[in-house]
Amino acid sequence: MNPDCEETIPGQLNTVDRLSDLPDFILHDIISYLGTREAYRTCILSKRWAHVSGTNPIIEFHYYCKTENSSTRYWPSKEVSARLLEYMDTRMQRYDKDKLRVRTLGLGFPNSNRVFGCDEETELSSKFEELSCTVDEWIQIVVRNQVEKLDLNGPINYQLPDILLSAKSLKRLDCMNVKLPYYNKAINLASLRTLVLFHVDVEEQLLNQIISSCPLLRRLSVRNCAGFKPIVIPYCSQLKKLTLSYSLPENGTIILETLGLTHFQFLGEYFDDVWPVMAKPGLLRNLRTFDIVGSGITDGELGKLLPELASLKTLRLTYCHFLRIVRISSNQLKKIYLNYCSTLLDVMIDAPSLTKFKYKGSFHPYRAITISSQASCVISVHTTPKYLDTRGFFKLKKLMTGLRSCNALKISITNYADEPVCDDIKFDEEELGDVNFGPPRNITELKLGLNYWTRSSVSGFLNGIFWTCHPEIIFFRLCSEDPDLMIQLFTSELKDMVNCLKHPLKRVEFPDANCSNILKSKKVVLQSRLHW
Repeated sequence: MNPDCEETIPGQLNTVDRLSDLPDFILHDIISYLGTREAYRTCILSKRWAHVSGTNPIIEFHYYCKTENSSTRYWPSKEVSARLLEYMDTRMQRYDKDKLRVRTLGLGFPNSNRVFGCDEETELSSKFEELSCTVDEWIQIVVRNQVEKLDLNGPINYQLPDILLSAKSLKRLDCMNVKLPYYNKAINLASLRTLVLFHVDVEEQLLNQIISSCPLLRRLSVRNCAGFKPIVIPYCSQLKKLTLSYSLPENGTIILETLGLTHFQFLGEYFDDVWPVMAKPGLLRNLRTFDIVGSGITDGELGKLLPELASLKTLRLTYCHFLRIVRISSNQLKKIYLNYCSTLLDVMIDAPSLTKFKYKGSFHPYRAITISSQASCVISVHTTPKYLDTRGFFKLKKLMTGLRSCNALKISITNYADEPVCDDIKFDEEELGDVNFGPPRNITELKLGLNYWTRSSVSGFLNGIFWTCHPEIIFFRLCSEDPDLMIQLFTSELKDMVNCLKHPLKRVEFPDANCSNILKSKKVVLQSRLHW
């Protein structure tokens, strides 16, 4: 029997609402797992739930409107604006009057200058000034009521109030499109653990002061920010995760003095920027994840840096166009990602503990990758049809010879508008002469994204692919004016290949394609419902 039901008359049950009898803090915890709209809809259940939803310690307020079938955010009209602000202000005043706890405050405003109903510049400026004063008051209320998390996408030219830098209970601060002004008082963010700044103008001294004066700060993310040149992570800092993205000006520097850093991600604004990180020997020995994107780091700088990373588990290098010859030797390294480093020529990896290696790039006649371990390798190549000839497949096979194992090969073929369409792809092994890289590599998956494909290129392409590797599963994604015809052409060519007993091909899949009218081989299973 349901414990919330009591039997009074045989055949009838009298329900008892035991859930509403729970104390407020438990009900608040329950509705915290709901979305904002769903949480407030509980107010229609009863007066008890109206009270609970009205005192919810998680407050989210989005001050914008969306057009239909679009994610573009606009300022609301005058009428809607007045109602939204009145509702939110009334609610915040109730929290202030009753001293209600606020755990989370999320405020979202559009990033556009467009305001419905505002035609004059003076009226627009007055509206922003009035709105900024209102947001200041809300922040003061939640700071007094021991807010733990503040997520703010501010209105245009909004400047954070000074009181926020003395929020002792604040554990996480996410700011977007705001300004952090000069602050000459002591910062008291004793509980702050996470600081995320995105499109924020922050004064240089203030940023370094926040970093050095927050004893519990563990994660710092500074993305697309301005107003500072050096960033100093002092020795006393307990910072674990650091992300810097498109923020440093020319000749800006990152000075690392702490021993505790475990995750570091740097996204440079210009690919030829000088490597900005400065750290004394031994200070990065606890680093576990190292992610560099768009940096001018050179072979020599990377070679000096890697031996310092004694605990490194994951290394990711992306758009590092000054790297040519890379030597990686580590007993701890488990994952390596090399993405679009166009000048790479020779990569040698000696990592006995390596479990995953991923390469993304293009064909290069002299590029070679050698890995000594049995790591799971994924090669992702982007090319155009004009490079898919006998020499092109030779380069691809040469790239794979240094890998002891390769689980997946991904090839994306796109014909750009300024390049002529390749009408035919021919593969002739005799053109290679005496060059021999051994038999085709056995791999688990071959994923092909083929755009602007022509009928006459199917046979030559498949011959080159199967000279390079023998996959167990092939995924085809075709972009063609007549996809059904292209599927028939590919499956027809594959029939003869799968009859070879030495070939491990087990399944062919055409995601998002209708294969119901295509004759299926007994050994090749076509599946159209799976998504790549």
